[in-house]
Amino acid sequence: MELRVLGAPWTLHSWTLSLSSAHEARSEGACTQLLRDFIQLLPDDKQQMQQLAQDSLPLLFAVFRAGKKESTMLLLADIFSTIYGKAPIPPIEEEPTNSGGASASRIDPSFVNNPELSDVVFRVEGRIFYGHKIVLVTASPRLRAMLSSKTSTSDGSAPTVQINDIRYSVFQLVMEYLYSGSGTCLTQATAPRDLLELMAAASFFQLGPLLRYTEARCSALLDAENIVAMYIHSKVYNALHLLQYCQGYLLQNM
Repeated sequence: MELRVLGAPWTLHSWTLSLSSAHEARSEGACTQLLRDFIQLLPDDKQQMQQLAQDSLPLLFAVFRAGKKESTMLLLADIFSTIYGKAPIPPIEEEPTNSGGASASRIDPSFVNNPELSDVVFRVEGRIFYGHKIVLVTASPRLRAMLSSKTSTSDGSAPTVQINDIRYSVFQLVMEYLYSGSGTCLTQATAPRDLLELMAAASFFQLGPLLRYTEARCSALLDAENIVAMYIHSKVYNALHLLQYCQGYLLQNM
């Protein structure tokens, strides 16, 4: 720091050592002074920028976690945003329709909630929904486990499975996706709330392709008003592609 006062230029190595020493000494004032000089270290070369990020980010985040002053937080936010850059965030692509899982059509979509040939009944929000095991057990590990212990009743009628914590309309969207084999049928799910509930259902029923579909749709609707909800849902339901997209959005808009 004394050499810097005398006009000696920073190198990344000397700056990092100085910031580390200031952080270990819990001198937030010195950290703030050093952070103000960070802009002088920014290289124009992309490869050098990556090296700078690799060498400096762990320390910068440590300073961020320990910081208490608003001025320090604002400086760090600006630094993180600068390092991340303003290039467009890579979009989330839906899984191709031939990737297996629930992507391949298994039965005519007209059989969705159709009592014809139905061999299982779901009760959702007190309402009945008819299903067909041939579709469900091959599409979802969770549904396979739920249905494996269900047998026909003594009078020969289809077994009933209780579904909790999922709205009827969202459950219907899940079934439409399974029967049709793609997301093209899910035109009703346009609002962020519906898509986030569909994401939760996809996670519960272990439907990877449907989860990716909701991630792609949510990323296209991401804005300053829903970023917090999107970020929380992506962490809770292990939607890693959306989580990464949200992190990029936050870094660009700090």
